[in-house]
Amino acid sequence: MEVFQLFSLNHIITILAVVSSSILFPLFCNVAFNSNININISYFIGFILIAHELIKPFYRYEFYNDPFIEILPLHMCHLAAISMGLFLFTKKNIFFEIGYFWGMTGNIMAILTPDLNFFFDWRFFTYYFGHNMLLLSIIFTLVCLRNNIDFKSIVRVSLITLIFLPLIYFLNTILGDGANYWYLSVIPESTSILSLLPNPPLHIIILIPIGIVLMIIVYAPYKYFKNR
Repeated sequence: MEVFQLFSLNHIITILAVVSSSILFPLFCNVAFNSNININISYFIGFILIAHELIKPFYRYEFYNDPFIEILPLHMCHLAAISMGLFLFTKKNIFFEIGYFWGMTGNIMAILTPDLNFFFDWRFFTYYFGHNMLLLSIIFTLVCLRNNIDFKSIVRVSLITLIFLPLIYFLNTILGDGANYWYLSVIPESTSILSLLPNPPLHIIILIPIGIVLMIIVYAPYKYFKNR
């Protein structure tokens, strides 16, 4: 089994496969199907997103021997996937705003700098399947459902994030050793932007402005293509 190496050829191919499939599938649906069919497809995508996040702790516990306390669907990517699933069923825009900004920041960081040890084992495939589906659902919503966000969306999601932040930190404390949701307790060993920050919990002070800047950055391409 090949040891995972950041930005090796296999990793770059994986990134390209995830990004290209997340773009090409929505573009194909937009050209090939009418709006009614795409709405039905959105329900199917929403079901996959929510079902996978609810089932994942059980198969990780059963087959990967991961401690159950560490694999609850509470990381930002997991909550973004659930939020996108709720949006695709309810079409309430606040769920899309959360899914978009948490998904396009935390999810992209997870795709680029995954916390993995090996290539091409089941953990690798299920990890990238979940992150691929989240990115695909966001682009599908923009391309096929024509959903919109604006600068006020950044303000709303920033406030929601600031509300969740102490709750997640408190939950990590209650759950005890091993619980590291949103990486608020321990900086992961894998190389990422978190590796440049001071040790927890001081890194939270820097994470907050970084998170807001990242949300503005991921809003910029949407605004550019929307104007065009």
